[in-house]
Amino acid sequence: MMNTEKHIRLAALDLDGTTLRSDKSLSEYTIETLKNAHEHGMHIVVASGRSFASLPEQVIQFPWAEYAITSNGAAVYEVHTGKRLRECRLKPEVVEKLLAIAEENHVMVEGFVDGVPYSARAYVENPVLFGASLYSVSYVKSTRRPVEDILAFLLEHKEELDSLDIVVGDERTKATLRRIISEQVEGIYLTSSVPTLLEISDEKAGKATALAFLADYLQIPQEATVAFGNAENDIDMICWAGIGVAVENSPEEVRRAADEITRTNDADGVARWIEKKHQADSHI
Repeated sequence: MMNTEKHIRLAALDLDGTTLRSDKSLSEYTIETLKNAHEHGMHIVVASGRSFASLPEQVIQFPWAEYAITSNGAAVYEVHTGKRLRECRLKPEVVEKLLAIAEENHVMVEGFVDGVPYSARAYVENPVLFGASLYSVSYVKSTRRPVEDILAFLLEHKEELDSLDIVVGDERTKATLRRIISEQVEGIYLTSSVPTLLEISDEKAGKATALAFLADYLQIPQEATVAFGNAENDIDMICWAGIGVAVENSPEEVRRAADEITRTNDADGVARWIEKKHQADSHI
C-alpha cells in the first residue's frame, strides 16, 4: 500500500536479516538514526518472530524501542514495562493436533509460553543434530530454556502457548509438514522466517494484524506507517503498511510484495531509508 501522508509516524522493524546485521549486531549508525527518528516523533516497533524473552538486549535497551510485536504477532508488548497489550494464544485443541503431527513425523518442536521460549534439552545442547542451521546455534543456546520432555511440557502448558515452532532439516520435510498441517489443522497462522522452521500461531496472529492493532492503539492512520522485512513472515506486514520496504537481501517473493527496496541489512538499509525519508520530509 502506497503512502499518501507527509510524515511516517510508526515504523515496524523486523530484526533478523533486516535491522540486525548478519552477526546479530546493530551498527552505531542505525542506533543513532533510530534515536533521532524517535526524538522527532516516530514510534519504533520491533516486529519479530522471536518471543519477548528472546528479543536482543542490544535492541530493547534503547528508549526508542517502545513496542514489540512478538511471536509473529501473537503477542504485542510495551517494551519497557513488559505489559502485554494484545495476545492471541493457540487453542489447546490445536496444540494437541500439532504436537501429535510433530511426534508422528519425528521432528523437534519449540514452544513460546507467555513470551518465554522452551525447547528440549537435547536440542538446546546440539541444535544441528535436529536440523537447525549452524547460523542459529548460538541463538538457540543463548535464548531457549531447556526441558527434558518438550512434548509433555507443552501439553501441560497448552493453554498458555503464544506459538509453536517445528524444526525441519530440509526443504522436502518442510514442504511435507506444511501440507500436512494445512490439511489437518484449522484456525492457525502458518509462516516461516528461516529455511529450518515452520512457525505456527493462532489465526488472529500475523505481524500485519499486530501492526494494525498498534496503529489503532496509537491513533496513527495506516498511511503514516512503514514496515521493513526480509522473509515470508514479513510479507503481510509489508503489504499492510502505508509503505512496505524490503531489504535488498530478501528473497524474490518478499521483494515483489514491497513498495520499495532498500540496501541490505549489512549495509544498514533500514536506517538509510529512515534517514532519507526524514531528510525529504524536512524539505517539504
